[in-house]
Amino acid sequence: MPEYLTLIGTLRANQESDIAADAAGKVVATFVERGQLVRKGDSLARLDARAAVISVSAAEAQSNLVKSNLEQAQRECDRVKHLLETGAISRAEYDRTTTECSSTQWSLAAAEAQQQNARKLVGDSNIRAPFDGVIGERFVNVGQYVQSSTKVASIYAPDPLRLELTVPEAQAGVIHEGMTLTFHVTAFGNETFSGTVKYVSPNIRESSRDLVVEALVPNPPAPADKADKADKTNKADGAKAATGKLRPGMFATAKLLLSEHPVPTVPVQALRREGATARIFVVVEGRSNERLVQLGEEKDGAIAVVSGINRGDSVIAEPGPDMRDGLRVASESEK
Repeated sequence: MPEYLTLIGTLRANQESDIAADAAGKVVATFVERGQLVRKGDSLARLDARAAVISVSAAEAQSNLVKSNLEQAQRECDRVKHLLETGAISRAEYDRTTTECSSTQWSLAAAEAQQQNARKLVGDSNIRAPFDGVIGERFVNVGQYVQSSTKVASIYAPDPLRLELTVPEAQAGVIHEGMTLTFHVTAFGNETFSGTVKYVSPNIRESSRDLVVEALVPNPPAPADKADKADKTNKADGAKAATGKLRPGMFATAKLLLSEHPVPTVPVQALRREGATARIFVVVEGRSNERLVQLGEEKDGAIAVVSGINRGDSVIAEPGPDMRDGLRVASESEK
């Protein structure tokens, strides 16, 4: 039977981000709502870019002016070089002219950098999605003034998800990448989901004495999403996105498979359950003997019995509703 390590954890998005404006200005349009699917590069919001456009025009004019000055300076440098060779001017006058030529070149570099920065501000006024994902929340509205650090929207990638687990220090030595696990979440009752350990922290946290590991978890589509699966590429028009059954933030109880080893087992049908209590009837000297048992893991119709019976005990495989302690049980030879 399998031996599991039971852990608790939280589902998180594989990629998630609070997108900053990266520019200052008034919001003139928003294009997304909570739960909307967006593609990398899609517009989330737009800022008033009129001042940035004016800055671009001014920077381009300044750049053109410096280019003209540089052309004039280069012609002057070529002229004084010839004059120096003929001895018509002094070395000091020649050095002064060539220095002016070099400084004009640096002025052009500064003007072009200013022009690129102005163009960037125009581009930053259109705030875009950094990756494919689903909008978690939009933080701004039309008319609001934002700074470069203002959060505009949150976005997360819904598939796959990460299951973040904390492993007690005593069990940290058995954890490694590639281990498989199963888990349940409250929203879906006994439905089982699976994942694979992908990321293992290199250190034990001193404050809590545990090891943080993360498993990658495929996110199966929710029933309402399956009908729209073929139409996912058209979801960026404002329709609700297919986000899958599992959602970031869900609490999960996981079982991490450590190994398998032989243990006493009985058929599941041999159990009589009453709440958290489990009973099994074994045959002792021709009569039924009721045993309270502690159960382990279940697999392929059999369940492990941790205590209450011993290997080799004769178990009544399907006790009827009238079965009780002390009833005579016929052997095969007596039937």
